[in-house]
Amino acid sequence: MGITLRQAWLETKLFVRGLDNLFWTLAFPMFFVALFGLIYQDTLWEDMGVRAFEYVFPGVVVMAMMVTGIMHTGIGFVEEREKGIYRRLSLTPLQPSAILGGQLLHRYGLILVQTGLLFAIGGLGFGARISGNLGWIWLVVTIGSLCFLSIGFLLAGFVQTARAANGIATAVFFLFLMLGGIFFPSDMMPGFLATVSRALPSTLVNTALREVMIQGRGPAAIWRELAAVGGWFLVSFVVAIKLFRWE
Repeated sequence: MGITLRQAWLETKLFVRGLDNLFWTLAFPMFFVALFGLIYQDTLWEDMGVRAFEYVFPGVVVMAMMVTGIMHTGIGFVEEREKGIYRRLSLTPLQPSAILGGQLLHRYGLILVQTGLLFAIGGLGFGARISGNLGWIWLVVTIGSLCFLSIGFLLAGFVQTARAANGIATAVFFLFLMLGGIFFPSDMMPGFLATVSRALPSTLVNTALREVMIQGRGPAAIWRELAAVGGWFLVSFVVAIKLFRWE
């Protein structure tokens, strides 16, 4: 565990040196919160009985988690491998599980900071009301983060070049984004797409987060979604370790 924590701290120090990393992880999601806040302002969706911004806000949080978990992780991991970083680490006692675990902890910390900033902007800047318990929100964000990060590592295991990783990670990100019920309800989709949507982790995390944030519900209402997302995480992480390559 100590090796994993040291690896996570090293990854964090390397991360803060890159301005592009800070932009895509922190500034880009905040831009979307501000954009939707300005577009919707006090618009009320009467059929749902909720402000439009408050309905969209959990989806923006999930989108931000996927930017870090799928795109930044999948592409960044392959870029580091191309630079020979992991080839040099292969000469040390580090195991693949320690490297992936360190990356997981580092990027999970980023998502927590990212989510905190989004809540600050959404709540203080645009009056988003949070009905649910913050502890349950943290639980959903944690399980969702681990799931998306593991999917990012999994994608990195399938490709050899950063160019290929860029295309694949972007395709998966937009698939999860558009079919995840993030900006419009999954019920609006045709039957087949609606079925696919309900199985995606983006839909599951988004549904659980909305149930807690908007409806104020707890684990009894979202345990199925959390269990399914946990399954996505375990399978993705185990396969990612199996597919790990030093170079």
